[in-house]
Amino acid sequence: MFSRIVLAASAALMLTGGAAFAQDVIQIRKAGFEDYKKAMGEIKDAVGKGDLAAVGPVADRIDAFAEKIPSLFPPGSDKGRTAAKEVIWANFPDFTAKAQDTQNAAKALKVAAASGDKAATGKAFGAMADTCKACHQRYRSE
Repeated sequence: MFSRIVLAASAALMLTGGAAFAQDVIQIRKAGFEDYKKAMGEIKDAVGKGDLAAVGPVADRIDAFAEKIPSLFPPGSDKGRTAAKEVIWANFPDFTAKAQDTQNAAKALKVAAASGDKAATGKAFGAMADTCKACHQRYRSE
């Protein structure tokens, strides 16, 4: 009997704590994506000015965030104020692969910028932007 009470209390705590956790993770991922958007603007400005040395550290920031993206979408975090479509969780391997594509593109952008070739850096930036679009088209409500 005691174990049933403990189990029921634990389940209730997990359910109420789960809702709070979902809202916390939504806020964390929103902040991360806002920084991501800001980083894209920083890179665009740097490439436009020919300041390729400024691109690498910002590309590293995007790379680090992209690595965390799958962990910011745990089950249950599709409720509340979020633009995440439910299809994310139904196609999580594809969603994870898209985050990996962004990481790879950020790494390629860093290499291009380090080469000093503005045209190659611009092309790599465009490729990275394409990874954003690919994910948004399928997994984000606009």
